[in-house]
Amino acid sequence: MNYQELSRDNDFHKWQKYEPLDTQYIRYSKMNPSAIAAGHKICDVYYAFANAKQSFLSANYENYGDLSGESDICKLYTKTHFLLNAVSEYALCLDLSWQVIWAYIQPASFEYLMSFKHKDMETECNRENLCVQLDCAISQNVIKATKLKAIMKDFDDDLDVMRLRQFNNSIKHHGTIHFENLGANFSSMMCTINGETVKTLSRKTYRIDEIEELLFVYHTKFQNYFNSIINEIMPIDYLETKVSLTEYLNVLQDMNVIQNT
Repeated sequence: MNYQELSRDNDFHKWQKYEPLDTQYIRYSKMNPSAIAAGHKICDVYYAFANAKQSFLSANYENYGDLSGESDICKLYTKTHFLLNAVSEYALCLDLSWQVIWAYIQPASFEYLMSFKHKDMETECNRENLCVQLDCAISQNVIKATKLKAIMKDFDDDLDVMRLRQFNNSIKHHGTIHFENLGANFSSMMCTINGETVKTLSRKTYRIDEIEELLFVYHTKFQNYFNSIINEIMPIDYLETKVSLTEYLNVLQDMNVIQNT
């Protein structure tokens, strides 16, 4: 596993720029409020992805200081601890990416946005409900909905994506996955009967390098997937920062009316 290549990969930091600031609120809160809601959720994905990358990088530290004892088994346990965190955090990024699409396709208005009602709808966002919303939009000939669903499906059907989600499901249901050379994982009774083995409950064993390679592949593929979503839903000039003072004051006044009257 080339951790140096992972460390140098910082292209995703551009996602942080989509957090809506004053100029975005002034320019889009009325004419395209969905862009504001989606931009806010893009930044949620950014922080989750940054956390996942840091957990992944931490698995390669040579000196864990107070986090680990000096023995090889202690260091190995600490390494796998960070890898398990990375698996869960990368999987979370996919769930959050659905919320970006959800924020974009939900019915929206200036009043809806400034009352933060879209926040109440986040709890209803899961893949099944999102697909229902996309299908509804597709039936109304919304071209972007067709493209967004295709982006989702292509990523969901990717074998590496499915493997990572399987690992994450195992962690959620069992609390962990068993790593090679880290603790016992007995799969049979010690004695046999007439040469026949009696099996016992056990966990599937994985190699550390197997998880590392999968995480790195997912790290790369997720960025391509999420950039496709951003390119599809965000206005080309979203990051422009110029507004007139008159426009600023007028829209600000309307925001204040909604929130404080």
